[in-house]
Amino acid sequence: MQLFVKDRFGKKIILDVTAPTRRQLAFKIGNEFYVGDQYYHINQVTAESNSNDTAGGAVLGGLIGLLGGGVGVAVGGFLGGLIGNTRDTEEKKKINQFNQSRV
Repeated sequence: MQLFVKDRFGKKIILDVTAPTRRQLAFKIGNEFYVGDQYYHINQVTAESNSNDTAGGAVLGGLIGLLGGGVGVAVGGFLGGLIGNTRDTEEKKKINQFNQSRV
């Protein structure tokens, strides 16, 4: 998960800080802060995913499964995708928790 704000031109600016909620983020950086020369409020911060673990897990599982031949590739790819999907689901929960939080 990564946190960002949008500048006056709509360009995303990734913040180099993480927190599970806006309240906890405010403890770290304050309710009002500057990025570059632009002023932001903590409620302007948004969370988004910065990875896709499902695809990565499937590829990694498939590569490991090469040791077991065709069946190993299929099983490894499936299990890797399943594990990656679980991680993606957990990340989505964290993103939703942050985006629905208020100070």
